Amino acid sequence: MKFRQTVRVAGIVTAGLLGVAATAAPASAATVNWKKLDPNIGMFCEQPISHVTYPGVVFQGCMVVNANDDAQIVMVVINQGPKAVNIGGWTSSQFGSNVTCADSVLNPNIEVACFGPTVHVPEDGRTYNNSVHLTVNGSTKIAPAPSVSN
Repeated sequence: MKFRQTVRVAGIVTAGLLGVAATAAPASAATVNWKKLDPNIGMFCEQPISHVTYPGVVFQGCMVVNANDDAQIVMVVINQGPKAVNIGGWTSSQFGSNVTCADSVLNPNIEVACFGPTVHVPEDGRTYNNSVHLTVNGSTKIAPAPSVSN
């Protein structure tokens, strides 16, 4: 399996801003709750970005893969600000790892992750692009997740 984007180790640091865009969540995506992130999980991640509405909230798109060429998109979020924020969002994957991330309150200094379903990446030579969409206090921002081909 090949990754087109730069492979990064999971972990969030402040980074530059990406343009704001809002699109509808995938109609067929299930809704899942946010989970605390296990620091030992092996993920490939894009550069983290600050959310334009609340710069203390930093997020990034990541991917977990296994030896069977199965993968899942993950959105990682940390609130580095001084107060709680309302979050929600979704993952968008061209190979089907789509999920809606439940609306929740994210307290300061907490890191959470929203995991898309684990899906087999087709062996067709195509490059599958992916993204994560984070809503903070009603404003949605998009970040890239690693692209993959098999």
